[in-house]
Amino acid sequence: MIKILAVQGSPRPKSSNTDVLLQEFLKGAKSQGAETETVYLREKNIHPCTGCYTCWTKTPGICVFKDDMPELLEKVRGCDIIVYATPLYNYSMTSYLKIFQERSLPLLDPHLVKEGEVYRHPQRYPNNRKMVLVSTCGFPEISHFDALRHIFRKVEKAGGVPLVGELLVPAAETALRQALMREKSKVILGAAYRAGVEAVRDGKVSPETEAQVQKPLVNPDEVAEMANIWWDSMLQGISRENASEAGKKVEDIRLVLLGMSRMFNPQAAGDLKATIQFEVTGKQSGNWFLTIADGKCSYREGKAGSPTLTIKSPSEVWLAIANKELDGAKAFMEGKYTASGDMGLMMKMKIYFGGLE
Repeated sequence: MIKILAVQGSPRPKSSNTDVLLQEFLKGAKSQGAETETVYLREKNIHPCTGCYTCWTKTPGICVFKDDMPELLEKVRGCDIIVYATPLYNYSMTSYLKIFQERSLPLLDPHLVKEGEVYRHPQRYPNNRKMVLVSTCGFPEISHFDALRHIFRKVEKAGGVPLVGELLVPAAETALRQALMREKSKVILGAAYRAGVEAVRDGKVSPETEAQVQKPLVNPDEVAEMANIWWDSMLQGISRENASEAGKKVEDIRLVLLGMSRMFNPQAAGDLKATIQFEVTGKQSGNWFLTIADGKCSYREGKAGSPTLTIKSPSEVWLAIANKELDGAKAFMEGKYTASGDMGLMMKMKIYFGGLE
């Protein structure tokens, strides 16, 4: 049986984007008969390495600190695949994972041995482990992972532990957390599951699966726009959720409407040309409209000249519909919001905008 140890370095252990991705990978691995365990480093007592080298000299292989790390090192020695999971912090790993890596020094022998043109420390114990890197970040470009990837490729060469998979998700706050993106995020999560299958079945994750995990759901400009609206909603007091728990519920009408434009289904719309005006009252009043043309949907603030459909709604009602707290059709029948213009378009809203109920 393949044993997989996942070392999770997020400061939000079980509610992070990184853990969402990691657990899908582990589900795929378990489907192939692997035994998996996740260690949440924030929940462990691990003292930083002080560089005393006691584990290399006075007590070879044994650290001077009697905390949780000796038990974790035994788990590392006993696994076939170690998964390092971390959100991207300052273009690298979190401090939790960095401390863990530094405290792994007892697994190395102090002598220098040459491999190719480079000297390295050999493994103290027989080692057939492989490793997988799982990481997420808020930035929209994959290039932000370059420094982290370089570190793990250096670890691969210097430590003699093959890196057999990189699951990297840019714009993860949008791709994995935002309520209106949940349908599209299934593509990424499905690829993460497949990566777990491949890691056990084939011994490595295929480049095609890695590319599917990395593939952006929205373009960088749209990610930036959504992020900036969200931060403004926090600063302006529109959103009341904790910043570290963002995305569970949409509290800004602008994010709902922008999200609708991103959830637009061009295949369902065909050659539709239309403008949907939203006249919003209530706590977050304003005017916004969506323009559909040439298989695309754009979001704008203001009033359109001649809208095809006009929806008048309190912000609280449309937010409740977006958060699946209120059924859209039932709310319309009860007069909680109104619509005028092309009612045929109104009836097809759920088809054209997949995240809307």
